[in-house]
Amino acid sequence: MWLGFALISAALYGIAEILDNFFANKEFKHPLTLVFYSCLFNLVYVPLLILLMHPSLPPLSTLPIFILLGFVNVGYLYPYYKGLKDDDTSVAISFLAIERILVPVLAFLVIGEVLQPVQYAGILVIVMSVILLGLHHSRARFKLSKGVWHISCAALFLACEAILLKVLFDQGVSVETAVTGEAIISLAFGASVAGLAHVRRDIVRSFGLFRKLLPIFLIEELFTLAGLYTESKAISMAPVSIVKGVTMASPFFLVIYAWLGVQFFPKLFKEDLHRRQIFKKLVLFAVLVTGIMLIKGSY
Repeated sequence: MWLGFALISAALYGIAEILDNFFANKEFKHPLTLVFYSCLFNLVYVPLLILLMHPSLPPLSTLPIFILLGFVNVGYLYPYYKGLKDDDTSVAISFLAIERILVPVLAFLVIGEVLQPVQYAGILVIVMSVILLGLHHSRARFKLSKGVWHISCAALFLACEAILLKVLFDQGVSVETAVTGEAIISLAFGASVAGLAHVRRDIVRSFGLFRKLLPIFLIEELFTLAGLYTESKAISMAPVSIVKGVTMASPFFLVIYAWLGVQFFPKLFKEDLHRRQIFKKLVLFAVLVTGIMLIKGSY
């Protein structure tokens, strides 16, 4: 069951990442303005989470973990939006593979998680497939995508988020409580960026645009939240290193969405869909599927 949740999460994140790319490249100029408006939607979704999921009050001892969770959930957004400005969406997101390298290391150090050798091999296969997706060939030499450094920073934050969630689950906190608590703390951190004068001015200037794009924002944040929930469900059922390896499939969902939807919604996509690139991405997708099968192993 965990594998289904992990793959659904990757598919949901893929849709959210397409809309994030639209906001970052087509509309909003300042990433921190996007951070503010994105987190603002927790005012809508937190009450719904409380109403529908009935989260319980977590132990007081877990409060520092929730605070860290809220911080990393907001902290990754700035370098993430910057990275989306630099390259194809699927290529930029591919470098989140660095998170999948960090997660097994952090999982071993923080919670003592140890996998079978074949599962580590599967994670390595997935990481290599997405890194190759992010390489560009130019004049007989390869170079890294421009967005690699920003996305790598975002990956570090997301790796910490995954470990912190697993720590909460190991302490008996439910998925519903963890997701709701993270959303509440994220709202506070996201609102705090308005304390910067230049960001506050840009927030005011961009309000008309935000109001025009309100329905798209609602959809984007809904898919992000649904992706976080399904990923958290998978993490609560299986080793976090395995789950994060499988959710690395989101760049390939992005390619599928772009191929299917670019004719209808050209402004939403920033993808190179030439035949050679599509062939490369399909081959690497087959490699990724092989990695997923290795990861699943006997678990």
